[in-house]
Amino acid sequence: MRVLVAFNAFKEALTARQACEAAARAIQRAWPEVRVLQVPIGDGGDGTLEALAQALGSKARFHKATVTGPVFTPVTARWLELPGGEAYLEMAQASGLALVPPHQRDPYRTTSLGTGELIRAALEHGARRIFLGVGGSATVDGGLGALTALGFRFLDSQGRPVPPTGEGLVRLHRILPPDQGLPDLDLTVLVDVKNPLLGPEGAARVYGPQKGATPEQVKALEQGLRKLRDLVKALTGRDIQVPGGGAAGGIAASLYGLLGAKLEPGSEVFLRLVDFDRRLQEADLVLTGEGKFDEQSRYGKGPWAVLQHAARYGKPVWVLAGAVGTPLPVLPDGVGVLGIQRAVYPLPEALARTSRNLADTVEHLFRVLRPLWTAKAPARKPHENGGSG
Repeated sequence: MRVLVAFNAFKEALTARQACEAAARAIQRAWPEVRVLQVPIGDGGDGTLEALAQALGSKARFHKATVTGPVFTPVTARWLELPGGEAYLEMAQASGLALVPPHQRDPYRTTSLGTGELIRAALEHGARRIFLGVGGSATVDGGLGALTALGFRFLDSQGRPVPPTGEGLVRLHRILPPDQGLPDLDLTVLVDVKNPLLGPEGAARVYGPQKGATPEQVKALEQGLRKLRDLVKALTGRDIQVPGGGAAGGIAASLYGLLGAKLEPGSEVFLRLVDFDRRLQEADLVLTGEGKFDEQSRYGKGPWAVLQHAARYGKPVWVLAGAVGTPLPVLPDGVGVLGIQRAVYPLPEALARTSRNLADTVEHLFRVLRPLWTAKAPARKPHENGGSG
């Protein structure tokens, strides 16, 4: 039996690589003869760069830059250089929610400034094409911070600069492009959601509370994003109420509108880069998963893309998640879903138990599958079986 292990990160608990390694060890304990291929995956959120670097090996080279973190303290962010002048950046490295202690999470005070500084660092290094993953952000500033770092100015009704934060977004009245003109930038934003900028499924209402926004702040941020949409349309003629524009507190929409960035599903770009379908065709069974699997997963998350690719080749899939929400999306044939939590714990304890729970669930699953598979599978020649690979 050949198993492809392709986990996304379990947010604030396991990287994609750690999840894949824990699952692979558990499979080998339950069924030593199984051949395991690990392909950690990313969709533009936390851990995408690490997973991409592991998959590409020597083709990828990391660089570091010190930038302004989401609460205005310096942070060290990495970005990945590929041959041909391509650079892959992760907003979570510069402006991520994981960089903000829970008691400081407030989208009125957080900024995407460091993300713009990271883009600038890659450009100064000579990058000609930049891919920016925007999952896992701490901000709902409409991209004001990032665009401030790239030379834009944002003013209030009195002509004064607003802070590059959610509070600044609420006070926004006017946008001034860079004095030196727009940066020479070929930018693709890798989104992990399909939410638009505004409305019930928009950046403020869906993601604001996750980043610490109060109900009153959510309403004000929605109004600020609406003003941003009007100003960008007046300045460029582009309507930024587009699928995926609500990613990362609206930064995807503003980069699309003001810089002409392309918005692409991060999971699909990632799977293409690592030649996922070739690896998939060699597998008999696929394991994937993430921290939470629910209806939202089908709007750009990595495990959902894995399911779609597996369905094309008729490969069965098990999805393992820290939490399984309801309702679940309609799943392709041959897909099973398992939650890994064995009991109800407070969130910090549940996160701490993620690796153990994932391994225990995978081991139990393969102890059940082993006799079932052996009974129905045709005998293989000895050289067709192998260990972990």
